[in-house]
Amino acid sequence: MPQNHQIKILHVDDNETNRYVVARTLRSAGFEVEEAGTGASALRSVGEEQPDLVILDVRLPDIDGFEVCRRIKTNPATSFIPVLHLSASFVKSEDKAQGLEGGADGYLAQPVEPIELLATIKALLRIREAEESALALAKEWQTTFDAISDGVCLLDAEGKVRRCNKAMSQLLGKPETEISDRFHQEILESILGSMEETSFTRVRQTRCRENAQVQFQERWFSITADPVFDRLKAFKGAVYIVADITQRIRAESALKSSEERFRMLLENVEDYAIFFLDTDGCVTRWSAGAEGILGYKEAEIVGKSGSIIFTPEDLKSGADKHELEKAIREGRAENERWHLRKDSSRFWGSGIATPLRDETGQLRGFAKIMRDFTERKRTEDERALLLAREQHARAEAEAANRMKDEFLATLSHELRSPLNAMLGWAQLLNSRRFDESTTKKAMDIIERTARTQAQLVDDLLDVSRIIQGKLRLNVRPVELTAIIGSVLDTVRPAAEAKEILLERVLDPATGLVAGDSDRLQQVIWNLLSNAIKFTPNGGRVEVRLKRDNSQVEITVKDTGKGISPDFVPYVFDRFRQADSSMTRQYSGLGLGLAIVRHLVELHGGTVHAESKGDGMGATFTVRLPIMPMRSQASSEQERISKVEPVLPFDNPPVLNGLQVLVVDDDADTRLFLATVLEECGAKVTVASSVREAFEFIQKSKPHILVSDIGMPDEDGYSLIRKVRTLSPEQGGRIPAAALTAYARTEDRTRSLLEGFQIHIPKPVEPAELAAAVANLAGRL
Repeated sequence: MPQNHQIKILHVDDNETNRYVVARTLRSAGFEVEEAGTGASALRSVGEEQPDLVILDVRLPDIDGFEVCRRIKTNPATSFIPVLHLSASFVKSEDKAQGLEGGADGYLAQPVEPIELLATIKALLRIREAEESALALAKEWQTTFDAISDGVCLLDAEGKVRRCNKAMSQLLGKPETEISDRFHQEILESILGSMEETSFTRVRQTRCRENAQVQFQERWFSITADPVFDRLKAFKGAVYIVADITQRIRAESALKSSEERFRMLLENVEDYAIFFLDTDGCVTRWSAGAEGILGYKEAEIVGKSGSIIFTPEDLKSGADKHELEKAIREGRAENERWHLRKDSSRFWGSGIATPLRDETGQLRGFAKIMRDFTERKRTEDERALLLAREQHARAEAEAANRMKDEFLATLSHELRSPLNAMLGWAQLLNSRRFDESTTKKAMDIIERTARTQAQLVDDLLDVSRIIQGKLRLNVRPVELTAIIGSVLDTVRPAAEAKEILLERVLDPATGLVAGDSDRLQQVIWNLLSNAIKFTPNGGRVEVRLKRDNSQVEITVKDTGKGISPDFVPYVFDRFRQADSSMTRQYSGLGLGLAIVRHLVELHGGTVHAESKGDGMGATFTVRLPIMPMRSQASSEQERISKVEPVLPFDNPPVLNGLQVLVVDDDADTRLFLATVLEECGAKVTVASSVREAFEFIQKSKPHILVSDIGMPDEDGYSLIRKVRTLSPEQGGRIPAAALTAYARTEDRTRSLLEGFQIHIPKPVEPAELAAAVANLAGRL
């Protein structure tokens, strides 16, 4: 595509709101956008406007997007146009597979972040540009191929003609269509006569270039066969060159005894640098082509070493001497490398050196023929660079998509796990009477988990505002000492619970800063909460406040887990976590630090992280300017929570005499699950780890296993695999239920494949849990 050409994108979607949002994003990025609301109008626009790329929804009112894509790709006039499916309805893996198999070049699911959409579009446009460049290069190659005056055929491994140039077609007097896919002996018989053995049959055996001269009637032909190999050095065919050398033979016989006539031949070959060396490697003869390519006149180069054209690095490695040694040893030495001209400029030369021997076989010198392939080399290097850039862009897009999937799975887990305890205890309190201690413990669990949910929702809303550019500050003079003291009072119970020492070093003379006190409190709370969260029991967290010239510096330093050096550059990125696996030890969505960075930057400040590595603690430093800052306050609409109806727990199944093992790393969840099952008459044993659970199964052989999946160190999949390796007598066939916050379809499928009989997503209602256990025990 021309560099000054504005990229035109056709967006097809029957939803006017979606079209508006996507079109606005594309136009902001500098693209020209055409819109269509139906499949029929989209096909008309593609045929008439020839856009550079089509963004295509799948669900359309007349023709579905899959069919529209198929028609675009099967039409030769439009098949080259990249098609990107963008759908909010068809988001399953099989939908994506159907779209890609139908010819689409990409598939994204709504909602999609603008940065991901634009990165995907640019990657597809780069791929198309690369294909156009490759096509242009192929046309240039064909033009060069047809410009060769000798007849050239490309033969496959069996000797059939795959392609020939115009000179070969003219030599045989046949169009290329009558030459292709026929054996070379058959088509060449008219000019070379019948041959039992050809240069091709010999080159297939020797795997080296084979030359032959054939006389048929009054004409002479030179036949050259060069083998072609694949990457594994397997023989794939040959380049077969047939040149009518009748005139040359006649000329050579007439000029054989004339040195002057031989010099005239050298002077007429201008596309090749041809020169001769003596046995010591010094130049003895020099052609006009050599003068044109290398820049030396014959008078100034004769007698000098032929190594003068080699680069300093090749001379250091002895490449010049190795070439002549190989020519003596193997009869020829071919190479492609950089060479030097007289003016010290470099060119990419392809050359062949052959030894010259007399009738007795005595070495008399060397002949060397070279061609300048600099432009070809540059074209190949540019194409390789373009391909590498495209692959890098594709890898970045795939990494972004993978990070999105990991975030969604983590979000599901972080939302469902607290809900399990909240809903479970709420149902138990509504349907049972407990003593005062149990009731207070239940209410504490509900309140704590509710606050956790509220914090997650607040973080998600803040990120949404950040992405949309709607996060505003209510700026006024702020005293940071008071804010830090308030946050320390808030987080102190959490620190005391882990016996973490909180230290403060606050300079009261730092002065005021212009900022939003609530948002600055949020920044400090996030940093201190993270420090306490990742610091082990008995550790230390320090917060410092001081003034540094025209800035205020807040430092939060801990003796905790630390940050891997590879992850430090990404620690403030949205949705990025150092560990997003099921076995991670710390909860959270990976949003807090991203919010911190954005809030600090809105205040005109900076934040950066430092860590010497895992287990070495971390230090976060916030710098804020001491200067007036104007901002516009904004109000947020309150959200209304909706609670799904619950199943009654007034007539649970009877589980008397049933021994149940409950495995979960969360203490609140273990207590809730055990209470529900004990209310039904079951005898419940709880375990907090895979190791503890597996030891109990081997020792006591419980009737039912209820296990969480995502746990530290070892997950539930590891536990069920270990159990299923046991014999029936050891408890290897115990009925098992997977109770987990990982609730995607692929999570359920994996649970069943690993050996669980039932997959129960969190949060689970008491009635549902009791029914599932009764079902596993055969009591329903």
